[in-house]
Amino acid sequence: MKPSFYNYTTSLPDSTFLLFNFYTLKLVPFNSLEAPIVKKILKNPLSRIKNKRAAEIKKLLAKEGFLLKNNISEIDYLNNDYYQSRNQTNRLGLTILPSLECNFNCIYCYEKKEKGKMTPEVESALIQFVKQQLEHITKDGSFSVTWFGGEPLLQMDIIKRLSNSFIKMAEEKEIKYSAHMITNGYLLTKVNIERLKQLKINRVQITLDGPQKTHDQRRCLVNGGKTFKKIFKNIKNAAGQINITLRINVDETNRENIQELLDLLNKEGLENLVYPYLGQTYPYTEACADIAGNCLSDEEFSLLEIETQMKLIQKGFSSYQIPQARNVFCLAGNNSAFVVTPSGGIVNCWNDVSNTQAEIGHLLKPATKLMRENAQKWQGRDVFKTECTECLLLPICMGGCPYLHLTSGNLNCHKWKSCPSENLAFYYYIKRVQQDGEIIKEFQDIVGAVKKLKNTSQCKKGRGRPTSTCG
Repeated sequence: MKPSFYNYTTSLPDSTFLLFNFYTLKLVPFNSLEAPIVKKILKNPLSRIKNKRAAEIKKLLAKEGFLLKNNISEIDYLNNDYYQSRNQTNRLGLTILPSLECNFNCIYCYEKKEKGKMTPEVESALIQFVKQQLEHITKDGSFSVTWFGGEPLLQMDIIKRLSNSFIKMAEEKEIKYSAHMITNGYLLTKVNIERLKQLKINRVQITLDGPQKTHDQRRCLVNGGKTFKKIFKNIKNAAGQINITLRINVDETNRENIQELLDLLNKEGLENLVYPYLGQTYPYTEACADIAGNCLSDEEFSLLEIETQMKLIQKGFSSYQIPQARNVFCLAGNNSAFVVTPSGGIVNCWNDVSNTQAEIGHLLKPATKLMRENAQKWQGRDVFKTECTECLLLPICMGGCPYLHLTSGNLNCHKWKSCPSENLAFYYYIKRVQQDGEIIKEFQDIVGAVKKLKNTSQCKKGRGRPTSTCG
């Protein structure tokens, strides 16, 4: 046998030795007496086992994927999953922009603000495009839509017409349909909440960049008007009716104000109704180049995220994002996912929605040489021809953001890479909290069962007559 390439170890201050595998995502703690045994086995799996506990540990390491048979190639498995996922034909993922128009003027927005909206001709062509794509999808397939913009809620009529068509097509094909929306939340009124639910848009992502003063400086209306109070009111009205992910875009200018926002969410009793997470700002395009000096480094962001997640857990939020296996980094690397612009252009990435030179196709125009070249550029990106193949985090990263790699030549690494030990220690803490919660629940269930038996016994002694104890 041989040790897995994706094993990672770290020690905690209390001498707990953590062993984690980035491929299997298994995490096993060992005490200070067991740690030397584990290290010896991993260093030399063929070494003789001299005691029962060592034999048990070796068996555990093999079971959880820390030890592998010599003929197993993890990189080949990852490579195979990567290509299968990229070329998956039994699903369709669309990001649709009814308009690039927006009622906000956010300081870090990477899009060009443009008037106009999707025309009836583009709507009709999009429906035909979807029909063609769904022809290859069988009953166990899926069709998902993300509504994006601009601000999508400015175009509810378009969303309604297209959603009804999509839902009908999915029902006819007997495939799973799902939809969610990226919105600034300013127009998420009670009326629009009901509309979204009727259109099977059951999840929304809203952004708050801090408490009122901080947020209003960063995310104001086009006319400079404030937005926080209205968005926060809308969140409270929508909470519990629709799933809300709360993004907090963070940089040097607002990192100190996150705690105040979390306190406010907690005060309003939203800890079990919204799911906050931090977003790292990047100067993706020329439209947001001015913010480059305020962006956090990957290490700074990673440590801030751990600190914030700790506070969220302490306040009762359950939005911790556990490390997950990826076959591709995002939909931009998937050949069955497309971004459709208001004019009918098709691009691979959200960052290119304002860039007609990045189109890989068009709903109303024949393919051009540039479109074919753009498509080939995306399809030609191969994570397994980069230095990522030598990285422990490849299974949970898969090369990072393909847009940044293709446009800058630089790899956008996973947030864990800057501070792996700190992140792993926090993940262990999360697992302990979950385990303690399960133990408490199990104890409560046992107590409840014993109480029920006791009450039943009292009822029998009372010849079946109800008492104040057993009802």
